[in-house]
Amino acid sequence: MSAKFSLYKSLVIYYFSGTGNALKAAGWLAEKALEYGISVNMHSIERFQTVAAPEINGKTLIAFCFPTHGFNAAPLMLKYIVRFPRGSSDVLILNTRGGLKFGKVYFPGLSGLAQFLPMLFLSLKGCRIKGSLPFDMPSNWVSVHPGLTDSAINDITRRRQTEIYRFAERLFKKGYAFSYKFFVYMPLDLAVAPVTLGYYFCGRYMFAKSFYASADCNDCRICIDKCPTNSITLVNNRPFWKYTCESCMRCIGICPNKSIQTAHSFIVPVMYAYSLIPVVASFVNLLGLNTDGGFLQEVLVRVVNWIAVFIFLVITYRIFSFLLKMKFINRIFEYTSLTRYWRRYMAEGVKAGSFKKL
Repeated sequence: MSAKFSLYKSLVIYYFSGTGNALKAAGWLAEKALEYGISVNMHSIERFQTVAAPEINGKTLIAFCFPTHGFNAAPLMLKYIVRFPRGSSDVLILNTRGGLKFGKVYFPGLSGLAQFLPMLFLSLKGCRIKGSLPFDMPSNWVSVHPGLTDSAINDITRRRQTEIYRFAERLFKKGYAFSYKFFVYMPLDLAVAPVTLGYYFCGRYMFAKSFYASADCNDCRICIDKCPTNSITLVNNRPFWKYTCESCMRCIGICPNKSIQTAHSFIVPVMYAYSLIPVVASFVNLLGLNTDGGFLQEVLVRVVNWIAVFIFLVITYRIFSFLLKMKFINRIFEYTSLTRYWRRYMAEGVKAGSFKKL
């Protein structure tokens, strides 16, 4: 049986995946490409040191597949795209969003700037945007909500597999394809842009300092070995999350003992305590600033606030890590962490060994 006709001869996929959603999407895209006789090269960008130049073999499509973090492209993928070489390649942007299902109703996620920023950066490099697919895979953000049921995960996954196959057929036959979701959700995506910026410059650091290993940790170090951003190290012989953590949720998903938790009982009181400390107000008054003094002064006040939050988190997380050495204290945080009772999430068929160690 001869291969189906396609305008493209080769497909190069650069992907980053925390719990396997983007990995599954990239795999499905590759499967459909092979049906069309398109050669496929897949590149994981985990822990990348240098940017791999795409292999051009005839008319080539370059796909960037990545999760949406805080209504934005995953920071690691943004860094990769910024360093990507200039060229006139055809490009597809595929971002996985947090989809949900309650009963028989499916709820989509939001992309925020996850499509716009990669498109902007790549267009400035001379690339041609030929495809856009916001892709609603099962939400993996179990720090914020319980993991989905198996039936919900299966239903969402099957729908998405069908969707990407149909999308890929249009893309390979016509040479371009844009999902209706890119246009329909554009107003909402732009509306959450301020949240996107707040998360990128501040919120993600707070989430990075919400993870800890409970007393059930057996020192297997799988979380350290498989962290895609090399953000987990040992401090006092315990896993310690650095500020380069992107909250991709892989460590929580692959931990065999389910000992990695989100410290809700730590982070919430810390943020409340911070709100009671008049550090920012005192510093702002000292500089003679106020939020009614114009745009630049308001921005400066925000920057001062972010810096103060950062310093406060550094100090309190170090204290928190020290206290965790005491088993009694560790157990208190464990039993008051919601993730101890919530389901975890890894994409269907994806395990720790599915991820490359670069």
